[in-house]
Amino acid sequence: MIQITIRRAPTQYSVRVEPGLLSRAGRELRSLAPGGRLLVVTDRNVARLHGSSFLASLRRAGLDADTIALPAGERSKTLETVRRICARWAGHRADRGAMVVALGGGVVSDVAGFAAASYARGLDWVVFPTTLLAQVDASIGGKVGVNLPLGKNLVGAFHQPRAVLSDPEVLATLPPRAFRSGLAEIAKMGVIRRPSILTRLERMARLDRLGDADSLAVLIAACAREKAWYISRDERDSGVRQYLNFGHTVGHALEAAYGYRRYTHGEAVSLGMAAALRLSVTLAGLDPVSAQDTEALLGRLGLPIRLDRTPGPDFWGALERDKKRGRTALRMVLSPAIGAVYSHDLHSLTALRHAVLSLVQNP
Repeated sequence: MIQITIRRAPTQYSVRVEPGLLSRAGRELRSLAPGGRLLVVTDRNVARLHGSSFLASLRRAGLDADTIALPAGERSKTLETVRRICARWAGHRADRGAMVVALGGGVVSDVAGFAAASYARGLDWVVFPTTLLAQVDASIGGKVGVNLPLGKNLVGAFHQPRAVLSDPEVLATLPPRAFRSGLAEIAKMGVIRRPSILTRLERMARLDRLGDADSLAVLIAACAREKAWYISRDERDSGVRQYLNFGHTVGHALEAAYGYRRYTHGEAVSLGMAAALRLSVTLAGLDPVSAQDTEALLGRLGLPIRLDRTPGPDFWGALERDKKRGRTALRMVLSPAIGAVYSHDLHSLTALRHAVLSLVQNP
């Protein structure tokens, strides 16, 4: 169990990583929702795979649940989706005694968490993340929100959950592409703070044990522990928490440039990390061999490290609009050594343009 303490709130909640948590959902939520009324938000894929057993567990615990199943994928991360969710809750006369439960991946937790932050000026919520990416990153930290056509996560809030309950056993149902997407966020944590995570990933890939549940549980807990360290010190993303954006500046721009259809989040972040590693060699003094080894590991994990076409104006426009840019510069997170990062303001895109274009195959 990893404890997260928000000092300025004050707020404290737990991230638990335990096999079988989903099958015990009713028992776990009974203690968190004394009012007994739950507003479950999931997506259609998760509902098909886990919905019946999840809702049966709630009924056994005597919990009343209203369930909304969204279309799966990034295209559900919109203000219109949040409006529909809130209208549904209002139609069912939900009040502030209800608790929101996000059952799904990062899109579900972002949308459900934002709806929870907004409806009735704030409802308590709990996350049952069902993807690797959500268990190691997206469900932890209370950053919730939706996309606009001009950029990713441009409308949102900070709304910490009451608990994050991660069951590694549900990852067995993930499609291979979605599983690989989560590996990108695990690798990111190794680059920015804990090189031993990269070492473990390398060993698991070499032994073909990336799908081993016990090994994954160790990695998930390690990443959750490190993310808790950042969140506990910087809930509002104004200081050290920004280091978690390593690879995300370019990654978010790639997602937006292709309408959130071409790359999964993890794939885009992998490409963004490859660009950031190369830029770190140029601007931060990162050892080129370390950069090459880390980039090669991403490739062995089945993640993209090359672009098959030159990014067009939509990509560069998305970078210009990136919400993390300063007044006169684009803010990038760079690594002077594996396990260390800092924020760097780019007053010119020349060096970044060179790093991104170096990733293009047969330019």
